[in-house]
Amino acid sequence: MKTRKKNTTEPKRMLLLVCATEAEALYFSQMRKDCRYVNLTVLQAPEGSAKDLQSLLDWTGRQRSKGRFDSAWALFGFDDVSTDADSVKSMEEYAEKKKVRMLYFNPSFELWFILHLGAPTAFMSDITPFKDKLKTAIPGYEFTPEYFLTNGLNLHIKLFPRHSAADLNARNYNSLALSATGLKATTMPDFNENLTEICGLADMSHNQKVRR
Repeated sequence: MKTRKKNTTEPKRMLLLVCATEAEALYFSQMRKDCRYVNLTVLQAPEGSAKDLQSLLDWTGRQRSKGRFDSAWALFGFDDVSTDADSVKSMEEYAEKKKVRMLYFNPSFELWFILHLGAPTAFMSDITPFKDKLKTAIPGYEFTPEYFLTNGLNLHIKLFPRHSAADLNARNYNSLALSATGLKATTMPDFNENLTEICGLADMSHNQKVRR
């Protein structure tokens, strides 16, 4: 009688990403689908749970515990939760106690899209002047849920070829931000490393026909 082999496959690790706004959640849901990150869960924090940074961290921490995620990130632009560099630094210990990592963008999440176009040469506390550049580079672009559900439905896959460049631009720009504010402008490169560690490399092979 043959002996049945034991299943030695380890269960996949799980990653949680909680976004402060619907637009951000829609964009990262695109990423999850495009890259086939099956062990990534993307959630939008309920409106009352994203009114400030502590509330967002609390809600993310509860979801991390409930779902037994191996890693959890709370994503926000500074403008989403009305915070600043000093306040974010003061919340680092609190986030660590909640076992939540902060994925932030100073001053706005739209910084991530700007970094796909190039690296700013000086720290910018206001990205308003760069929004016209985004609209020129991405026809029809608007940072709204409606956009990501219609004309921007494939924005992530269109930007993906510039992902590595955006990550490098973020690292270089962080040096400028550290000098200006004492804090990185974004922790997106740290999130990218954790994403690859847990979810592996992106599988874009099924998306070739979508890119135009």
